[in-house]
Amino acid sequence: MKKYDIALFDLDGTLSESGEGILECVRMIFSEMKRPLPPEKEIRKFIGPPMYESLKRVGFDHKDAEIGVEIYKRNFIKTGIYKNKVYDGMFDVLDKLKAEGVRLGVASTKYQVFTDRIIKMLKLDKYFDVVGGSTSLTGDSPESEKPRHDKVEVMNYVIDSLKTNRDETAVMIGDTRFDADGAAKTGCDFIGCLFGYGTKQEMQEYYTIGTPLFAQTPSDIASFIIN
Repeated sequence: MKKYDIALFDLDGTLSESGEGILECVRMIFSEMKRPLPPEKEIRKFIGPPMYESLKRVGFDHKDAEIGVEIYKRNFIKTGIYKNKVYDGMFDVLDKLKAEGVRLGVASTKYQVFTDRIIKMLKLDKYFDVVGGSTSLTGDSPESEKPRHDKVEVMNYVIDSLKTNRDETAVMIGDTRFDADGAAKTGCDFIGCLFGYGTKQEMQEYYTIGTPLFAQTPSDIASFIIN
């Protein structure tokens, strides 16, 4: 018996191990722009949030951040995207949730074109009814009536696309404070993935509307959603 009608999954650090490819392409930004590389601890924080925001965080101005994003995108589509693999046990989790009638969505701040391509490349597309990614750098995009930039905007898009009535329940599954914060701001329950790239402390801090559950392994996710 399912506890939730809708389950939203983050991509990096939740569905797939992607850190190697992301960090490789981040380092290329600093190399091509001839900027000093931040400490490894700071570089690892690039996994999760929008790339533009991460570059601004380490001191890039708006123009340089935009240039950095383009460098990242160019290199990621060439090499980084292929350094992704689905976490062991995740296919079994998704099979179980689908069998119970849980509607599944992806909510990632990775660019939509990359999110779509990775989900298809990893053969995850058959599981998800909606795949949501970021459509703009800063939340202001002439190409979309409702540009999606941060986690909340992406989650709202996916939830609105999946919901058939207002009484349905939803849970967000992710591995960083951005996922926890998005869940809190959209009123979702939250499952934090301790096998990902964030920390339990940060997820607890940013999930401000309740007590999150924590999955040590992918199989724990199914046990939290199916009673």
